Amino acid sequence: MADTPEIPEAADPFEKRVAITIAVLAVILSFVGNLGDNAKTDAIIKTNEASNQWGYFQAKSIKGQMAAMQGELLAALGGAQADEARTKEIARLHGETARYEKEKAEIKKEAEDLQREAKHDSAVNDRCDLASLMLQVGVVICSVAILSRWHAFWITGGALGLVGAIAGATAFLI
Repeated sequence: MADTPEIPEAADPFEKRVAITIAVLAVILSFVGNLGDNAKTDAIIKTNEASNQWGYFQAKSIKGQMAAMQGELLAALGGAQADEARTKEIARLHGETARYEKEKAEIKKEAEDLQREAKHDSAVNDRCDLASLMLQVGVVICSVAILSRWHAFWITGGALGLVGAIAGATAFLI
C-alpha cells in the first residue's frame, strides 16, 4: 500500500500539547453532546405525556359536565313530584360529577408535573447546546493553532473549551 499517505507524527512539543488538548475537548464534547441528546429526548417524551394527560383531563371535564347537566335536567323535569328512582339517579349523577372533579384535580397535577419535568429537561438540553458550541469552537481554534503555530490560538481554544466544559458540568446541576 505505497499509495496510502503517511500520517505525520507530532514531533514538536507544542503540537503534542495542542493535539492532547483537542483530544480532551473532543471527549468532553462527546459526553456533553450525549447528555444534551438524552435531555432533549426526555423533554419530548415528557411533553407528549403531558399532552396526553391534558387530553384525559379534557375528557373527564366533558364527562363531568354531561353528568351535571343530566342531573339538572332530571331534577327540572321531575318538578315537585320527583319519584324515588329519579331521586336516586340524580344523586348518582351528582356523585359522578364530584368523582370527575376529583379525578380532574389529580390529572391536572400530573400534567403540570410532567410539564415542569419537560421544562427542566429542555433547560439541560439548552445548557448542553451552549457547552457543545463552546467546545466545538475550542477544537477548531486549537486546530488552527497547530497550523499557525500561534500559542494565542491554543490558549484561546483551550479557554473556550474550558468554558464549554464548565457549562456542560453545570448542566448536571440544573
